[in-house]
Amino acid sequence: MFLKRIYRFFSGFSIRLRLSIIFVAIFGVTTILFNTFVFKMMIDNLQQDFDDALFNYAVDVSEGVEIGVKGDLNFPPLRLDHGKILPFPLGTALIQVRHSSGAVLARVGNFGEFNPPYKKDFERIWSGEEATYRTIEHISNIPSAEADSYRLISFPLDNAAKPQLLLQIAVPMTLLETQISKRLTLLELGIPFVLLIATFGGLFLSARALAPVNRMIAIAQRIRASELSARIPVPHAKDEINKLALTLNEMLDRIQQAFQSQERFVADASHQLLTPLTIMRQELELLSKSEKRDVDQFIKSSLQEVDNLSNIVQEMLLLARADAGLGALNLQELSLDELVFEALTRCEKLANSKSIKLKLNIDNQSDEDRKLVRGDKDLLENLIFNIIENAIKYSPNNESVSIVLTYKNDTSALVVEDNGPGIPEEQLPFIFERFSRGSNMESRVKGFGLGLAIAQKIANLHDAKLSAENHTGSGARFIFVMKNI
Repeated sequence: MFLKRIYRFFSGFSIRLRLSIIFVAIFGVTTILFNTFVFKMMIDNLQQDFDDALFNYAVDVSEGVEIGVKGDLNFPPLRLDHGKILPFPLGTALIQVRHSSGAVLARVGNFGEFNPPYKKDFERIWSGEEATYRTIEHISNIPSAEADSYRLISFPLDNAAKPQLLLQIAVPMTLLETQISKRLTLLELGIPFVLLIATFGGLFLSARALAPVNRMIAIAQRIRASELSARIPVPHAKDEINKLALTLNEMLDRIQQAFQSQERFVADASHQLLTPLTIMRQELELLSKSEKRDVDQFIKSSLQEVDNLSNIVQEMLLLARADAGLGALNLQELSLDELVFEALTRCEKLANSKSIKLKLNIDNQSDEDRKLVRGDKDLLENLIFNIIENAIKYSPNNESVSIVLTYKNDTSALVVEDNGPGIPEEQLPFIFERFSRGSNMESRVKGFGLGLAIAQKIANLHDAKLSAENHTGSGARFIFVMKNI
């Protein structure tokens, strides 16, 4: 739930701002983690150097301690190597010798009420450690303390297997604290400054990166329906922006083609609808001027033109349904042979009028080989009817039309061949366009040029393939291939 709220909050920002925030967040977290690690390593190294110096100092002090016969101790003036520099002031060191019983045998320095711990130090030294170290942060008992914390070393004085005397030296950590404080201040000021620079840098880089996208947006906003030939400039770099520009230009190509196709369709449809209306108007004018008033002939002609209008409107409605896409389909399991039989029944009257024989051959027609397809029954039947009707229209009288249905493992194929004039090679690529007529016989063949366009639309909706070609000899061949269930 919390992550969803964050996502909703940031989703209202621009991509530029979101990219900058993400960049600064990743860079900031990485920088902080890295500097924290480096700072920790630096502190450990400084602490180790401090402890090494303190250990050497404890060795020097232990060599100067004299143990008398009765166990009394003497601290002569401490002699250090000439030029030795220690990370703590020698004059403020607190030195004492302690017995394992807890008794303090000797002290040098103003301890006040400060009583260094010792029990665990004896135990660690008895377990084999060379010396022990502690950081004393509660220094309120030390008079005139020179630092916020002291470093305490416990070092054995006697060489027994279980030492009984412990040399304890507490020194102020002034220099170490100062070094740590300076480095911490540098990080506290430096990291925000670096992040501020990274923020401006992220905004600048994201603006530069998105500048081509903003130019594309501005150009795309200026493109109007009357200016669909305009295209978005393609950058030379082979990157995602280049692919985006190419994709948008391809989309504009498809939109332009669709607009041009719709414009041609509207123009052609208007022409097709206007023709029968013009004929009916002319006949009405002749009828009004005629004295004989041959009403029967006029009614017959008018009914024919009304049928033409009805067919055009029906085919246009079918095209509109096909253009609506998959959402308009009523999908069900179908058998292509049943659809072929129904289409043949509808084509029988037209075939008989031209004395054309319809020859149907179904390969692999056993029940085991009979495959089913998934599709819209009305649309697929209309597709099959259109390609068979087209073959009948363009076939001469007293010829035959061959229909072959073949079942395969993955697909079912329907091949329709006629013995007509065929399709001119220059018109073959446009045979499935709306209002396209594929033969020089078009003036003698009734039709509106929508049947094959509708068939191709239906095939595309069903992820099927419809193609046309000229077969050997004379005539055209239409091949419809559809995937089986």
